[in-house]
This record gives sequence, C-alpha cells and structure tokens, in this order.
Amino acid sequence: METEIRKLPKKTIVIIVSLVVLGIISFFLASAGKATKAQKILTELGFEDVSHVTVYATQEFLREDINIKGMKYTVSFTNNKTKEECKGFILKDYKGNVEKDLLCKKDQ
Repeated sequence: METEIRKLPKKTIVIIVSLVVLGIISFFLASAGKATKAQKILTELGFEDVSHVTVYATQEFLREDINIKGMKYTVSFTNNKTKEECKGFILKDYKGNVEKDLLCKKDQ
C-alpha cells in the first residue's frame, strides 16, 4: 500500500508565509513601542541618560486610593549617568502621575 501525499498549493504557502512575517513584524513593533513608552516615563522620573531599556510585561492596574486606572511596566535598563543596572516597576496612571519601584546595582 502506498500513501498518497498531496502538496500544498503555492497560494496557500504564500498566505501562510506572509501571515508569519506580518506576525513577526507586529511583535517587534509592539516591543519597540512599549520600550519607547517606558523610556518616556523614565525621563519623567529623572533618568535622563538610559540605554538597553527592556520591557518584560505591561499590566493595567487600578489605584484604589484615588480610583484611577493606569499602566504598570516591568522593566530593566542601564543608567549611563551612574553606571547602574536597574530593574523593577514603573507606574503611570491616566492622570499623568508616575511612580517607581526600582532596584539599582552598580555594574562591575
């Protein structure tokens, strides 16, 4: 008994490849957008000269004391001014208030 193997049509292969490429492009654009937003928040917090900003997660939160929603970013970055590697949380609510919970260690 022989098993018949059908080849996929070229049109289907082109559609699948184009969807994969679009998915990869959208992932990198979303990552770059998150890093840019986090860098703007860090600038508001007084970290002027930062590099290697990496956003690991974003999460919407509710500040119950003033009942305002906002975004919480889990980040790591390098502060070039003080030569420190920092990681932690930065928070920005929709009224523009920013807070930080960062742990910074000197680079060796």
